[in-house]
Amino acid sequence: MDDNKIYLKSNLMNLAKARDFISKKAREYGASESDITKIEISCDEWSANIIEHALGNNSDRGFSIEVKYDNGKLYIIYEHEGEMFNPIEQEEVNLDDHFSESKERGLGIYIMREMMDEIHYEYIDNRINRLTLVKYINQQ
Repeated sequence: MDDNKIYLKSNLMNLAKARDFISKKAREYGASESDITKIEISCDEWSANIIEHALGNNSDRGFSIEVKYDNGKLYIIYEHEGEMFNPIEQEEVNLDDHFSESKERGLGIYIMREMMDEIHYEYIDNRINRLTLVKYINQQ
């Protein structure tokens, strides 16, 4: 079994499992505590988006998370077969407008863009959504 990959059912109760898995792997690859916090926040946002919007809180469906390290970059790769959604195509959020309109939601992708160094999206074989979050880390 690949210990760099986990499969989770679409249930908000699995957010902690996703976060724990990703944090553990990030530590193993030498990420700083500051970077781990940024990674956790970003991954919580994306995991929740998958569950709430793409798959629904439906335990018959799920998603995978794979963590890799290569040449100073930590890759967190999400895959699922839910509805196609490319977060990179989403319009940049204007924070002044967002807060002046008293919006309570909708900052997840903004947060991910701020906390991660790269975000890549692919739609594979007209069925698989793959989002890759990249954090540059300096191993001590």
